[in-house]
Amino acid sequence: MIYDKSYLRKKYLLKRKNSFSKNDISYMSYKIFFNLKKIPIWNKKFFHIFLSIEKLNEVDTFIIINYIFNKKDILITVPYTNFNNFSIKNCLFKKGEILLKNKYDILEPFYKKLINPIYIDVIFIPLIIFDNRGYRVGYGKGLYDKFIFSCKKNIIKIGLSFFNPIKIIYNIHDNDLNLDIGITPNRIFFFNKKLKKEFENIPNNNN
Repeated sequence: MIYDKSYLRKKYLLKRKNSFSKNDISYMSYKIFFNLKKIPIWNKKFFHIFLSIEKLNEVDTFIIINYIFNKKDILITVPYTNFNNFSIKNCLFKKGEILLKNKYDILEPFYKKLINPIYIDVIFIPLIIFDNRGYRVGYGKGLYDKFIFSCKKNIIKIGLSFFNPIKIIYNIHDNDLNLDIGITPNRIFFFNKKLKKEFENIPNNNN
């Protein structure tokens, strides 16, 4: 049976909400982080990371952020979202930054210093599930599908998921972005052939 993105979004949002305790979320988020650490991306300069929404049981990205804060010469940016026109601005995020929740319960820096997204080297894309080709089901607003066009062509796109990838997401559009790397608690999946070859000796990948 073929399911569209709307069905998959509802199914996996509900599954993520009802299947995992807070301890489960923390445990699996750390497992995802340990897999992420194996990937040799830590010589990059700019990382764009979404701030996880606790009530949606998203992967805890603050684990990654705190890890990067202990490294030198890496800058973090986070999204500042305009829901009137469904656009994202790229906002610098420093250690100790004051965060406030907007009306959608999304954390954002209080002081918003904007950075041109062309500088981003690695971007973490919010998602609900991804498939074996690297396409993803997001939250349905197309925010990152549009934002990625303002970034450099060789940006590394990473998705984090508690679920194993499904076989295929069928109703993919021309402007839907696909991931270069997908990470679950148990596996690393490479969808970009160049990166797969470059990182082929990493343990626990999908070679």
